[in-house]
Amino acid sequence: MRRAAPFLTLLASSLVLVFMRTWVEIFMERWWNRASCSALIVAGLSVPLAGCDGGVGDGSGPGPGSGSDSDSDSNSSLSATSTSIETESETESPIGWFEVGWGEDDYTPVADGDPFPIVRGGQGAQMFPMPLRGAEFYLPGDPTSWMDETGPLVDLEMDVEGYNTGLQGHFKYIANYTLDWVVLDDGTYQSSWMPIIVPDGIDTDELDGLPAHLWVRLRPYEQPALELELDVVITVLTER
Repeated sequence: MRRAAPFLTLLASSLVLVFMRTWVEIFMERWWNRASCSALIVAGLSVPLAGCDGGVGDGSGPGPGSGSDSDSDSNSSLSATSTSIETESETESPIGWFEVGWGEDDYTPVADGDPFPIVRGGQGAQMFPMPLRGAEFYLPGDPTSWMDETGPLVDLEMDVEGYNTGLQGHFKYIANYTLDWVVLDDGTYQSSWMPIIVPDGIDTDELDGLPAHLWVRLRPYEQPALELELDVVITVLTER
């Protein structure tokens, strides 16, 4: 019995070690699987995970590929919604209309092929006085105040072949210009005239009879911009 005691002690110790090792392995396996599943779920992976609780392995989760399809559908819906919003914004129809005119005191509409005269302004400046007329777009409560931040802004590019040496490669370039507006009896709006000053160093006699291209954009407050383009013929007024 004395000789058998060490053997029984060793056997008992071995059984304890095996028992403990088995439980440690079971615990680690279950902990690892759950930890892995949790980590993957947090990471947002949609790949089916065999052996994870609620996964494909026990049949309680979605079928093969369904997670990926769901993500794909979700992403497609998001992209389509974003595209629709952007497209709708980009293609939103402008509100109202406007046209280009000429004159300091009287308003003369200007259309394609019409003359666009140069006049001598104050202090000897030579310019094209260009008022605008339009309707239906937004005007501030006091449209006669050009300092109102909600008033329309005007951008202009004027090109004359051989003389496009100014800002942005144009004969004349004007951005964010503000005007005074009045509402006429017929409900249309008319602006004060915008001075398009002839650049220094250019002899107006050289411009007389030359074709010019006008691009004008009107940007009402929080509304889509209105644009128009037309070709005109430069003339020089000798008398006013």
